[in-house]
Amino acid sequence: MEIQQALYPNVTVFVQAFLFIIFLFIIRQILVKPYSAVIEERESITAKNYEEAKKLQEEASKFFELAKEELEKASLTSKEILNSAKREVEKIKAERIAQVEREAQEEIERAVEEIRKKLEEEKQKLQGRIKDIAEEIVRKIEEEAA
Repeated sequence: MEIQQALYPNVTVFVQAFLFIIFLFIIRQILVKPYSAVIEERESITAKNYEEAKKLQEEASKFFELAKEELEKASLTSKEILNSAKREVEKIKAERIAQVEREAQEEIERAVEEIRKKLEEEKQKLQGRIKDIAEEIVRKIEEEAA
């Protein structure tokens, strides 16, 4: 009989196997499924956050490029304004120098004209005095000769 019992499995082994399967099912329902759900939810949130961060990084990159372009435009505009201002200053400077040169030339011409007039007056006075001296010399010579 012992051989016969050895050939037929004991019912307790089946009961233990059945209880172990029930135990695994309960553990799966109580522990594994909730933790799996939490892990899947975290992975989903992580993936969502990663995608959102990627989009925000792309958007920030676009804004950075736009800001860079605007900065370049502003730089070019400021250079144009500075160059325009420099040209305007040079133009005003040239006009002012030309005006001062004209005024100086006019002043010189007036001074030269005034000197010519005075020279002419002095020349006339000198000729008058020379004539008077010559008449006086002629008179003195006539007096001595007479």
